[in-house]
Amino acid sequence: MSAWVPPSASARAAILARSRTIAVVGASSNPSRASNFVITYLLSSSTDFDVFLVNPRESEILGEPVYASLADVPVVPDIVDVFR
Repeated sequence: MSAWVPPSASARAAILARSRTIAVVGASSNPSRASNFVITYLLSSSTDFDVFLVNPRESEILGEPVYASLADVPVVPDIVDVFR
């Protein structure tokens, strides 16, 4: 059995380049949380991602709807970013 080798920087860049949708599980409305910083960036005009926020305790964050679970997101996201 071989050990897992993380993708190189160019491979990670290629993954991001071909991805269009990101689900952020554990999205928070609290500006001091890392997830809030990340979603603020992803929702900014400097990115072209469709962002889906997931948190069973929230209904809206930064003016965006929040889904109760990943299964409730209306698309299959290319990337799932998990915060706990």
